[in-house]
Amino acid sequence: MYTNIPGRFIQPTWGGIRLSVGVLLLLSATPAWAASLSLQSAEAVALRQNPGLGALTQKIAELRHKAVAVAQLPDPHLALGAANLPLNSFSMNQQQMSMLSVGLSQTFPSFGKLGLEGQQAGVEAQAVADTLRGQSAELVLLLRRAWLQALYTENAMATVRHQEQLEAASVQAALALYRSTQGSQAEVL
Repeated sequence: MYTNIPGRFIQPTWGGIRLSVGVLLLLSATPAWAASLSLQSAEAVALRQNPGLGALTQKIAELRHKAVAVAQLPDPHLALGAANLPLNSFSMNQQQMSMLSVGLSQTFPSFGKLGLEGQQAGVEAQAVADTLRGQSAELVLLLRRAWLQALYTENAMATVRHQEQLEAASVQAALALYRSTQGSQAEVL
């Protein structure tokens, strides 16, 4: 849970903090709530409500759309212009050199560049998808560890309560034997 670097302060690790927070959250749950929530439904809730996983899902969608967009030709450019217009009347007939120009241009990238850019964006989307799967698996692992720790703690507390009851019954039995003069004072102590 903590990393100890010689000559430095003790720093908590993120995995240990997440595990501790998960254990505390599970232990603070009421028994009625814990009984109604199964491990599978807890995993589903954790995966559905994690904002980091939601952000990665949106990033994957963005990169997939980008992969389609960069693999296409860029938009053509339309240019409109006027040259040698007189400034006093803006009449095209006043000077013989007045003219309007219309142009259409298209940029063609070098051969194969569009396909490579599309593949690169696809690979980036796949990398983010792999990151999403890894973080989802890590979240499920931490939840399962916390779940098992909570079950262990609950069972340990039940065992201690049962042992306390057995000890109290044993003391009562020893006292009863002592009172009936069949047991010794050492058995009571």
